[in-house]
Amino acid sequence: MKWLAVFLAAALAWPCWAGQKMTFATVDGVFYDHIQDVHIVSGGRVALILPDGGGTVKAEQLSKAFLDSWGITPEKLATAKSAAQQRAESEFNQAVEAGLFREVEGVVYDLRKSQADWHKLAGAKILAVTPDGALAELSPGQRDPTIIAIRHLPPVYADGDTITVFAKATGPMSVTSRSGERTIRGYDAGRACARKDIPAAMLKDGLAFTATAEAPKARSHPFDSLPNHHRLHAIGSGFFVTRDGYLVTNHHVVDGADKIEVHYQGQVFRAKIAADDLTNDLAVLKVDGGNFEPLSISQKDTASLGQEVFTIGFPNIQLQGVEPKYTDGKISSLAGMEDDPREYQISVPVQPGNSGGPLCDTHGEVVGIVVARLNDMTMLEASGVVPQNVNYAVKSRLAAKLLHSVKGLTLAPSLVPLSGDPVKTVESGIAMLWIY
Repeated sequence: MKWLAVFLAAALAWPCWAGQKMTFATVDGVFYDHIQDVHIVSGGRVALILPDGGGTVKAEQLSKAFLDSWGITPEKLATAKSAAQQRAESEFNQAVEAGLFREVEGVVYDLRKSQADWHKLAGAKILAVTPDGALAELSPGQRDPTIIAIRHLPPVYADGDTITVFAKATGPMSVTSRSGERTIRGYDAGRACARKDIPAAMLKDGLAFTATAEAPKARSHPFDSLPNHHRLHAIGSGFFVTRDGYLVTNHHVVDGADKIEVHYQGQVFRAKIAADDLTNDLAVLKVDGGNFEPLSISQKDTASLGQEVFTIGFPNIQLQGVEPKYTDGKISSLAGMEDDPREYQISVPVQPGNSGGPLCDTHGEVVGIVVARLNDMTMLEASGVVPQNVNYAVKSRLAAKLLHSVKGLTLAPSLVPLSGDPVKTVESGIAMLWIY
């Protein structure tokens, strides 16, 4: 092989005759002979065509003499690289404008390539557009269609539209009513990202075609870090009515519980049922081992139509987190579903997880116990429309009656006249219930 190295060195040093093309080259120690054609390809790489095939290499891997013999100059290479970059930049901008970069829960996904848990929902029929997305039916026309919820659906769609959309599976979502609970699949179509929203880690030199970095890791959810979350049967809200640990919630929240955990101000307590009222969907729990801030039950027999009210609870913690959530509204009716005199109809937005929480007046006194959200699925099937913000609360006088039946229980005194912030007062008395 010594003679070959000497030959190559001499050949490379020998000036090329005019029009003479070199038909051999060494790339990374590999010798190629009988080269038939050489030309620039996309990105400024150089193609070597051989009798039995060929391939591309970087221009820097070839000698200047070899490139010169085929008329490949630094200017032509620079022009080819610039054209490739411009083409890639144009394609990238088109992908951004087409919404192919989408953000879900703080993570940006490049939908030009396959992404885990993203699905093409083809031929889904929108049943009802909601403020946060839509309820839709997969495989419409089937005998038992699948109902799904799609968050962040583009606002161009309307009820009845048939759509095809990419969305990320985010886990099951619960829809609760007095008739029961139904679990449906949840998806998130994500938020379309502007160029400035796309992390630099996904790009290299600002060019999409060289993006090799992995997508950012999804943020862990606070719910996932809590102990035994995988064994949960239900999650609800409740509120204390005595300092020594008597707490009110809904019966349906704790019904069938093997174990009840009360999460209160960073601490976890075990609870047992002290009294319950299945007819009015109420339950009284007793927690031992703590000192709690009680809320007072309003002494008025009834609230007023149009009265301002609010609640604080723990709705949909799998999606919204474990911090308490405040919502407010008004008493829409002094009777509940089908004119039920035991309940109020309220315009306070509530979701699964709010059940059992206090409905309070502007003083912070409890006038009701949040009991249900009108079942979207049931109403959709019954009337063809989804109700907007129709919710219910059991009247507080029924809770007071149950509490008075518990031996040794003394209710907190009235908060009226109230000093301080009623929202903070109510927040100090609420708890999150974990039912196993």
